[in-house]
Amino acid sequence: MSTQLHAVALTRVGADTARRLAEGLAGCRVWVPERFAVDGDEPLREPVAALLARLWKEAEGFFLVMAAGIAVRAIASLLEDKTRDPAVVVLDPDGRFAVPILSGHLGGANDLARHAARVLGGTPVITTATDALGKPAIEVWAEARGFRWEPRQGLTTVNAALANGEPVGAWADPVAGGLPLLDGIRDHLDRATESEEEARGFPGVLLAVSPRLRPEPGAALYLRPPCLVAGVGCRREADPGEVVEGIRAALGRAGWSELSLTAVATVDAKADEPALHRLAGELGVPLRVFPAEALEAVEVPTPSERVRRAVGTPSVAEAAALAASPGGRLALPKVKGSTWTLAVAIRPGVARTTQEVS
Repeated sequence: MSTQLHAVALTRVGADTARRLAEGLAGCRVWVPERFAVDGDEPLREPVAALLARLWKEAEGFFLVMAAGIAVRAIASLLEDKTRDPAVVVLDPDGRFAVPILSGHLGGANDLARHAARVLGGTPVITTATDALGKPAIEVWAEARGFRWEPRQGLTTVNAALANGEPVGAWADPVAGGLPLLDGIRDHLDRATESEEEARGFPGVLLAVSPRLRPEPGAALYLRPPCLVAGVGCRREADPGEVVEGIRAALGRAGWSELSLTAVATVDAKADEPALHRLAGELGVPLRVFPAEALEAVEVPTPSERVRRAVGTPSVAEAAALAASPGGRLALPKVKGSTWTLAVAIRPGVARTTQEVS
């Protein structure tokens, strides 16, 4: 368990429960009022709301051993987004019940409540509809496979349909691996298909697993599998804003979702370019760098002698994209902007990757 877990209690009995809980959670810090503190406790010398505000950004989760009303008022002003808020579990002073009240799915509060109940011999009280009905939460299933998603409200639409027993179907793009992409959720779907035409005719809520922006079957939720690499070259000291804007626009024109990118790849001669570091940062992926001699050995459709003279390899964008996608193929051959070049590779085996983590 993470060291960024905190158990906060307000009473003497609650303090004992927090300590028992921490014994079963390596690294969990116990916060109790100073008059109840013993060796190993963190003395609570400020209001609970102030403590939580101070710890909120870095915490993985909180066990609040106190009345639910106190807990709700303490966290109310701190809430931001379900994808960023830490898990919060409320427990009664004796630890008989563990109730996740925030970030049950993505934040892991449901799992923390179950763990707390095992440690304390209590009962987890899971109130999220999908869990209560034995249905998968779509964001938990997707995150475990490295899928990103859009739009956000689509998560609610699909989960609500699953919880209410309404028809839910899925289209799995063959270009990214097809039906195996749906492993772990197919038993809960009314239709699973690789056919766009069949998906378009589905009479219920549809989710789509695809790295492509077009064509699209009109889904309520798009899950973006991690299967693309952007190979990028740029001029020395190219304007970072221009490069980021140009690359994103080129991806969109080519019909590939940036949410399916797993890396930005380039040649080692460009390893210190601020524009490439900013691009990787804004896309939320690592920057991978390859030696020129490694890229020179990669067969590409558009080699350039001018590029070879400049950086020691006849290709940067295409060769780097392929080098970072072993066994992959070009999904977008080299395109040029005023200060940058871009190529996109798609790698096979996404379906195998998703199965491995399920």
